[in-house]
Order: sequence, then C-alpha cells, then structure tokens
Amino acid sequence: MEDPHPSHSDQPPGTESGSTPLAPRKLRPPGADEGSGESVTLSADDAVEDGHLYSADGHDLGVAHELHSDGGSGERMFIVGEGEIVHAADKPAATKEKLSAVMMAVVIHLVIILALASWYISSPPPPPPQISVSAIANNSESTMENQTMKKVTQRTASTVASAAPVVSSTAFSNFAVPDTFDANTNLTMVAMSDSDAGFGMSMSGFGDVSNMSAIPAGMQSRCSMSQRMKRLRESGGEDRAEKAVREGLEFVATKQNKDGSFGEEFQAAMTGLALLAYLGHCETPESPKFGESVVNAALFLMDRALKNDGKMTNGKGGHHEAYEHAIATYALCELYTMTKESGKEIPRLESVLKKCVGLIVDGQTKMGGWPYGFKGEGAEDMSVSGWQIQALKAAHNTGRNFSGVEKALDLAVKKYLPAIQDSEGAFKYNPDHAKGKPSLTGAAMLAMQIWHGKDTPQYTKALNYLVNAYKNPSPGGNFYAPYYNTQAFFMHEGKEWENYNKIFQPRLLDAQNEDGSWLSKGVGGQGGADAQLLNTTWAILMLEVYYRYLPTTDKVSGLEKR
Repeated sequence: MEDPHPSHSDQPPGTESGSTPLAPRKLRPPGADEGSGESVTLSADDAVEDGHLYSADGHDLGVAHELHSDGGSGERMFIVGEGEIVHAADKPAATKEKLSAVMMAVVIHLVIILALASWYISSPPPPPPQISVSAIANNSESTMENQTMKKVTQRTASTVASAAPVVSSTAFSNFAVPDTFDANTNLTMVAMSDSDAGFGMSMSGFGDVSNMSAIPAGMQSRCSMSQRMKRLRESGGEDRAEKAVREGLEFVATKQNKDGSFGEEFQAAMTGLALLAYLGHCETPESPKFGESVVNAALFLMDRALKNDGKMTNGKGGHHEAYEHAIATYALCELYTMTKESGKEIPRLESVLKKCVGLIVDGQTKMGGWPYGFKGEGAEDMSVSGWQIQALKAAHNTGRNFSGVEKALDLAVKKYLPAIQDSEGAFKYNPDHAKGKPSLTGAAMLAMQIWHGKDTPQYTKALNYLVNAYKNPSPGGNFYAPYYNTQAFFMHEGKEWENYNKIFQPRLLDAQNEDGSWLSKGVGGQGGADAQLLNTTWAILMLEVYYRYLPTTDKVSGLEKR
C-alpha cells in the first residue's frame, strides 16, 4: 500500500526520486488560521525538507505541517506553523465559495427589506390636510380690481371634495358652495364630566384647532372643546348650550347662497352675522367642516366692498345700509384678527378693511354719533351708532392702527352717549326724543364697557335702569335687545349677571327649534325675509358669550380683563 506521506531524499529541493518536478504549490503563511483559507503558491523550485519549507534560493519559509494533493491536478497545499503536523482539509471548490457568498448576500438583503417594510407600516400617518388660502401677495394700497385670488382647498376624506377656483376680484359667479352640511347630524353629548378630555363629542370641524399658537392669545379660549366647556361652566352656562350652538351653526350653513352670501334680502348684514357666529366658535378658514363657508362669506363681502367704493350693502338704498356696512366690517375685522398670526390670512383683506373702516370714521357726526347713511349728516341714531362702535372696536383690535378709530371711539363714548341718556339712566333713540328705551340701554352699556366708559356716572345709572327693566328676562319674538343685554350683563359680571343668566339662558335654549334655528320664518321685527336667520345668529352669539372673546371688549381669558 502506498504511503500517503512520502519521505524526503537528499535530492535537490523540488525533486523526488523517480518523479517529475511538482506543479506550483499553495502555502498558508506562518501564523495564519487553519480555516482562514490564506495560502501562497509555490513554484516547482521550492521544496520541503525535514518538515520545513525552503524557497528556491534556500530561505526557510517555516514548518510545513502537511502536504496534500489537490484533486488530480498535482497542485499541493501546505499548512505552515509551529507544533505537530496536522492534516489539512482539501481546498473547497471555488464554485461552492461563490454560491455561499451569494446566498448570504440574499439573506442580508431580505432582512433589510423586511426591516424597512416593518418601519414604514408602523410609522404614524401624516397629519390630515387642512384648508388654506393663498394668493399673489401685494402690499401696496392700490385697489384689487386687477388682482387675482386663488383659493386652494385640501379636504379630508370625511368631507366632500370641492374645487379650487381662481376667483376674480370683480366676479364670483364661478363660486359654488358644496352641500356638505347635514343639519340632522347627531351631536348628543355622551359625557360631560371634568375628567373626560374629549367630553364624549365628535370634534371634527367644530372649533378645535391643531395649531393653537396661530390663534391670538385672547381668542384661544374659544378654540378647544375643553376650554369652551370650562368657560361655559365657570360663567354659569349649561352644558347643553354647546350642543345648541353646534346645531345652530349647522342650520346657518344650510342658508348659504352659491355666491358665498347668506340671506335673501340683506345679504351683507346676514353674511356678516353668520361669519361672526362661525368665528365665535373658532370656525376659521382652516376649519374642516365650515372653512369653505367662512372663506366664501369673506370673499363675498370683500367683493361687495370692491364694487361699491368700500361699502358692503345689498346694493339697494335705504336706512339699512348703515347697519349692513357696520356689521360686515365688524365681521371682517374679527376674521383678520383671528387669521393674521396663522400665515393663512385672507389675501388683501387689510387693504379692504382700511377703506371700510374709513367710511365709518368719516360717517360720524361732530356730536359723536352716527346717522343713517355715510355722509355724517342728519340726526344721530343710537341703534345705528351701537353697530358702528362695535365695528370700530373690532378694527382697533386688529392692531393695524386704522386712521381715526381711537378718536372716533373717544368722541362717541365721552360726548355722544352722555348727551342721549335720560334722567332715569335709559338711552334715547336720537337726541330729540324725551325718553330712552330699554332696548337701546344695553347697546349703550356695551359701548361704555368696551371703550373706557365703565367707571362713569352714566354707566352706573344705565346698569341700575337695565337691572330693573329686566328682572324677568325672556327672549321674546325679537332678539335685538337680548343680543345687547346678554353681552352687557356678562361683561359686568357679579350678581347682576347671575340673576339675568339663570332666568334667561334656559328660556333661550328651550326656544330652539328642532332644525337648530330660533323663531319662525316671517316673524315680525327687524330682518324682513331674513328674520329667522337674523335671530338665529343673534341666539348663537348670545350662547357663545360664555367663551367667546368679543373683539369689542377687553375680556380675553375667562372672566379676566386684559
């Protein structure tokens, strides 16, 4: 049997007795691990003698522990190191090494792909898109006649998709208000305890904003459910008042026309009041539910101003024009205040307001009141003056320093109001009347509260008169006087407010119709064909008084003053 480990002879290195020179050999260098696969190739002139490997030039390359034949090629491998001679494994075939490497790479890639897929699935979804309004900015004071405003809307899957038309400043005929409102939506409050963060209500689109820092600090209390309910309870409101406001807003939404306006007869005034009702519940242009309605209402009023040299009316002459313009200006000023810090303000609104506010300032008489019309001529009217004062205070709250606003408010509160108060404390319709009216006294009191008139003898007399006149307050069939009285008593606070509120509030809540409205269509009093919508917006504003920062007041956080 042939010895697998032949002995070495004294022949020159690289030869064996009776054999031909060996083919090139491979050697693992000294110090290499046995399984490392490292080797060097030996030429035919290299040799192994006495367990050592010698190069052709006689250098000792180390101890050769084993020599094996590599298949039938004659190629041999040496394991070189110190110690005993060990058998070396046959050299693995190159194809097997390559297949092993490929399989390992495939496994690693599969692991990476699975890890990335798991991370993507577990990542939270991006925040839902919200309504935004963008436009070509123009800071000049020129008119908007050649400007273009582009309304870009992004709607969530829960709302109906709507178009994003390019709106010309001279025509809104391509506007369409989608019918996305269901007045029969169930808004029942499931739970109202202090520990219920969400109060058991659906928050979608109802005055809860994700970016609270974009709302002015004085208005933030209206912009979250928890804050609204906190203010409501602190001020003596019933929990159901919030539900009534929501259902009222749903009803108002069904009355919006395709051009963005509200109402049938006095569109500018009705649009202004609807806008105020939305804003009182923090329904801004970014509101998922009412954002589109808010934007369209604002653009309608701006369009009216642009077409009528700043005037916002129904386009028909009459005493109503002064009311309409003041209410619309009030609403646009509040909208500006709520959106100016968000970076999503209505384009060119400031320049429109400058013109609209200027008309009110210029329409004041030397006595400090306002007559019908815009020329500052004729007998002053406390009913008209009350709305002009609210509009000017809202303009003041924008922080834009519109010319003449503070001076006009000073003249109205310090000169005009004292001149029209009778000996009992009531305020007259106009200076020629002998006696004042309860319905106008609340308006005068609110004016004094919002502009440095609270600490005066006239205010004290007015308060005493109003308390006696409304010992048993009821909404009645016309909400004009209650709209002012509710604000006046709330602003005054104390036992006067508590006594008024505990009687009046439940009666107002009980008077709401099943469709969310108040009173009946065609009722008497102000408003004509728009009487039901008019009174519904006034009712909403009365119920929002608990948490709404009135831009016509200095009350900003709960019951605290600024």
